Amino acid sequence: MMKQVFLAFTVVLAVLAGMAAPAKAEPTVTYALDNGLQVVLVPDHRVPKVVMNLRYRVGSMNEPAGRSGFAHLFEHLMFSGTPAWPNVFGAHAALGNEINAWTTEDGTVYYVDGLSSSLPMILSLEADRMANLGRSVTQAKLDLQRSVVKNEMRQNVLDKAGASGWEAFWSGDLDAATLDDVRGFFNSYYLPNNAVLVLVGDLEIDDTKALIADTFGRVARGADVVRPAVPAPTQARLKLVLEDRVPSPIVVVGFSGPVAQSPDNGALSIAAELLGNGEYGFLRNRLVSQLGIATYASASWTGGLLGGRFTFEAGAAEGVAPEALESAMKTAFANFLKTPLDPVDVERARTGILQAARLGSEALKDRAGVVSYNADVLGDAQSALVDAPRVKDASVADVEATMKRLLKPEDASVLMLKPGPRGSYPDALIGSSGTPQPFTAPERAAIDIPKHAAGQAPSATLPAMETATLSNGIKLVHYTMPEAPMVYVAASAAGGWNSVPEGKEGLLELAASMATRGAADRGSADFAKAASDIGAGVSHQAGTLTTMMTLGVPPEKLDQGIGLLADAVLKPRFDKTEWTVLMAQTVDWLNGREADLPGVAGRMAKATLIPQVPGKAAVDWSAKALTSISLDEARDAFKAEFTPKAVTFYSVGPMPVATVAASLEKAFGAWTSDTAGYAVEPSPAAHFNGGQKVLLVPEPGASQSALFVARPAPGTDESERAESTAVSNLLGADFSSRLNSVIREEKGYSYGVSSYLMSPMKAGSGLVVATTVERANTGPAITEILKGFAGLTTLPVAQDEVDRTVTVYRRALAGSAETSAGLFSSLIGAVGSGSTLEDQQTRMAARTKLTLDAVQKQALALASLDPSLIVVAGDPDVVMPQLAAIGFKDVEIVKRDEVGEETAMRALDLLGGNRQAPLSASPWRVGDGGTTRAVHACAGERDCGAQIHAD
Repeated sequence: MMKQVFLAFTVVLAVLAGMAAPAKAEPTVTYALDNGLQVVLVPDHRVPKVVMNLRYRVGSMNEPAGRSGFAHLFEHLMFSGTPAWPNVFGAHAALGNEINAWTTEDGTVYYVDGLSSSLPMILSLEADRMANLGRSVTQAKLDLQRSVVKNEMRQNVLDKAGASGWEAFWSGDLDAATLDDVRGFFNSYYLPNNAVLVLVGDLEIDDTKALIADTFGRVARGADVVRPAVPAPTQARLKLVLEDRVPSPIVVVGFSGPVAQSPDNGALSIAAELLGNGEYGFLRNRLVSQLGIATYASASWTGGLLGGRFTFEAGAAEGVAPEALESAMKTAFANFLKTPLDPVDVERARTGILQAARLGSEALKDRAGVVSYNADVLGDAQSALVDAPRVKDASVADVEATMKRLLKPEDASVLMLKPGPRGSYPDALIGSSGTPQPFTAPERAAIDIPKHAAGQAPSATLPAMETATLSNGIKLVHYTMPEAPMVYVAASAAGGWNSVPEGKEGLLELAASMATRGAADRGSADFAKAASDIGAGVSHQAGTLTTMMTLGVPPEKLDQGIGLLADAVLKPRFDKTEWTVLMAQTVDWLNGREADLPGVAGRMAKATLIPQVPGKAAVDWSAKALTSISLDEARDAFKAEFTPKAVTFYSVGPMPVATVAASLEKAFGAWTSDTAGYAVEPSPAAHFNGGQKVLLVPEPGASQSALFVARPAPGTDESERAESTAVSNLLGADFSSRLNSVIREEKGYSYGVSSYLMSPMKAGSGLVVATTVERANTGPAITEILKGFAGLTTLPVAQDEVDRTVTVYRRALAGSAETSAGLFSSLIGAVGSGSTLEDQQTRMAARTKLTLDAVQKQALALASLDPSLIVVAGDPDVVMPQLAAIGFKDVEIVKRDEVGEETAMRALDLLGGNRQAPLSASPWRVGDGGTTRAVHACAGERDCGAQIHAD
């Protein structure tokens, strides 16, 4: 039963086999060392960076009975250090490297993204971990990382609405793990002959081979590891019905499918796109547009060594029972299987899948991941660099036959999530996986791995800015990237969130979204299809100062893409049906936010620090404002926003500025209007009153507490901003930072702590620290954060702490033009904050020249928590006594009602007349509420190097 549940519902990160194609690159080199390590080298000299992806062939599928969770646990233990490299995070942070790892059913992956000059050190450290980490694990390290893993599960599953049924939480097996168990696991699986090493980036083949031989080549081969035999997939045909804090019912229908190597993968990928495309898929059309019983519908196919998962899901519209939604979904799916496929639709789906794969591997890190997966799971690294033949060659008949053979309605399993209080998990998901048996692999001897030093850090240059002006006076700013696979264009209009009146928050974002949902003579679905047919995408981006309509299109389709962008800007339809769908989706999103504990605390902090100014827009959405906005208001707002006098075009692509300007001239040159557009309203400053303010946002039953602390700091245009960035980084930017070293790595209270400077206010910002902790450790975690701030005075900033900020910005500068999508994102991000790409680069460069004296001086200025704001979201019965115990006298309890509005009431005096020194604990970034996202910002997002901005 547990295996069936896993096959039916566990979401595993996997990359569809073979779907990637890099920009022009040297031939790939594949070979094996004598010890069995498989090596793949993929040179790419676009930017002076390199990415290492080291994949071990061990995942949850290798875990025997009584050992569930071991693969993930050891992923964490691999960062606990060896005698040669006791501080893995610190060693990489010193060079500005980004590091992380993840575990799936069929593999555990470790990656490093850094400057090419750091490659010798990367190989030395990673080879040493492969050789020696198992014997370095102590009972203290095991206990610590077990606690961290369980905190991760609490944050990502137990306290995450909608996660019920998708993950197995077998904490019993982790609690039973012994030191001999985890050392045995390492000795059994962390072997060179059970791993694939992939390097992608600015590397020289011969030099790299020599380094690999001198590091990984020294690691002794172990006993061969045989992967578990995979039986033919069988259908579970089960139904799980659970209650959770979801805003509306969610129904998921799933099937087990063939293994990753199956030729059916291509047909199933196309089937999922046809069924579940969010803009024009069969389910979207039937359930959302026609019947109006769902707010969204989607489908996916994920392959793997244990077999694949084909799922489709939908969220119920207001008033629709989950049982009714399930019935409608099954009926729609049956009709989909019976309906002959249109060859045009199949070709559109195929084109989109292949293009998404090509673009998805433009970034070095993403390409390394696909190459690694294909080399291991498919046994063919080169297949990652070409279009997947199983997708490219699948015919209409193939897709139809595969669906009917493998996706029989009577075989479906169902997961139904109903709104309500979260109860316990089903026994099938939480019980022990069996009686453990000891691992028998012998202890491995210690091996000395040479410690190669990093070389001289390279430099990189940004493409030069080019400008042009259309005949109607609209300016174009363009950056040429000769090898860019796409052209990206933004029509940026002055005026954003801050520009609308009080009570109309979200007006311009809703209006811009509507402009993408049908334009000219095409309704929403037809407009999306027209874009997909040419490999393009038309979207929007709304910020505090600007609102943008954006386009991504292949260079050879530029004129057609610009034509679609012009339709969206000049002739949006604003159909009532799509408005109804958009409003329902937005209401669901707003309601769903109330179950996100870090987000709840962050929004409370935001509302407190940036109070409402009469007549001006509030800093966040509200149900009241949303219901006050009409379709006519959105239409009028869009027309007032996008005028020739308010718009500037920005673009990135492989052609010169003249080519883009000529295409824009044809579509927009005749556009005229005397309307001035919206006035740009600057972002208000954060307001800190004297003393320390403590708020508690009650969340009864929460297994963790979300902690947020903010104190004044310079805004983006104020002096000492760069130095403040370094202080923020040394507190909580990565796992080697002061707070993470204690709260995560020493105490095991949290999955991670983050710190950062609030943006985009140009003056009057804040230094913020944020984390989520196991609720019993709320008080101790706050105490450690207080010590961290106090330590800015008592423990002077060290040179290596400053160097970590210097090196991370060197890597960011080097990767600024790694991908066209990344450069475009940086460009429009700068514009949206009222800056320019060049100004951002200048500020980033300034951070590479920070001095110790200046950072030490600013650390002293930021040490005090008077004034400060502390917000805790969690179970009041558990949290309040802890707050009293650590000296918080006055705590305001925030009362949350059903529509998410907040009012504060004064709590009882917890300490009588004895007030102690101020405390504090935790951060928040304006508009962001997730600690994991902040700490692991690059783990799940592309183009990480290009996304580090100096705001």
